[in-house]
Amino acid sequence: MTTFGPYPARVFNVHDGDTVTLDIDLGFALTLRYNCRAFGINAPELATQPGKDALAYAQQLMPLGTQVTVTSHGWDKYGGRFDGTIILPNGTDWSTNMLQSGHAIPMNVNMPRLDEYELPPA
Repeated sequence: MTTFGPYPARVFNVHDGDTVTLDIDLGFALTLRYNCRAFGINAPELATQPGKDALAYAQQLMPLGTQVTVTSHGWDKYGGRFDGTIILPNGTDWSTNMLQSGHAIPMNVNMPRLDEYELPPA
């Protein structure tokens, strides 16, 4: 699999437990704003309480303005955003934090969406 980066980036918005908007520094005074889906995880939909909890935890990990490092794994299958690995300022991986906290599950293309079932208690 081809990856692009890593690139320095700043968190512009945390949309939910697996999607953020980043201002990505490509160098040479070129910054692009893109939505990034956390590579390898799936968080509950925002319409559910677990989804709201996942968003709150993601916002704790990455408050607006947080400087992160992002590596792209290419465009998301739904388009309009890319799949990315985000490294937090403390050197840990955002997806791993979400998994370990119980706010997300590993992504598998054969799994139903998280709004179709409940997460096990954390």
